Amino acid sequence: MEAPFFSLMLLLLLVSSSPSAALLSAKGVNTEVQALIVIKNLLKDPHGLLKSWDQNSGDPCSWAMITCSPDFLVTGLEAPSQHLSGLLAPTIGNLTNLETVLLQNNNITGPIPTEIGRLANLKTVYLSRNKFYGEIPNSVGLRYLRLNNNILSGPFPSTSANLDLSYNNLSGPIQGSLATRYNVVGNPLICDANREQGCYGTAPMPMFH
Repeated sequence: MEAPFFSLMLLLLLVSSSPSAALLSAKGVNTEVQALIVIKNLLKDPHGLLKSWDQNSGDPCSWAMITCSPDFLVTGLEAPSQHLSGLLAPTIGNLTNLETVLLQNNNITGPIPTEIGRLANLKTVYLSRNKFYGEIPNSVGLRYLRLNNNILSGPFPSTSANLDLSYNNLSGPIQGSLATRYNVVGNPLICDANREQGCYGTAPMPMFH
């Protein structure tokens, strides 16, 4: 009986020492899987894009529209132009290794979850051309943030990211030191239609299709 017991203990040691082991809940469920399933359940997916997202799976890295690191940690949620609607779940904040969110050109509505602001590794967020409303959460570590063509209102977020906030309903004010990083054309409370040419700055941004 000693050999099987030793083999079992060795297996448990290897599993517990892997990077993804820290993602297991007290019941042995992958917390990234849990977070993504809630995201799936709040989205409307008319073409079955997310059908590979299985709540009984222990590994989301094989799922459609998910990118992972070599350590099998979720780093990207990328589903642009997929006719998704519904809401973006706050459990996105539980994907602590997330670096990229590309959900542009869909019909997702509701507020942008404030939990996005606590994702320290998040660098790129594209939520443009959806139906998000409410205020923009602060996201400290972001490099690129595209929220153009939504229904967002309120003040600008506290971030040094390159921002495209055009065609919303934001009210400012714009910090002078960061104005060249903002594109705010199409916000009627900020840009008078007759002087839009001079009320926004631009900065290079990568394009994702």
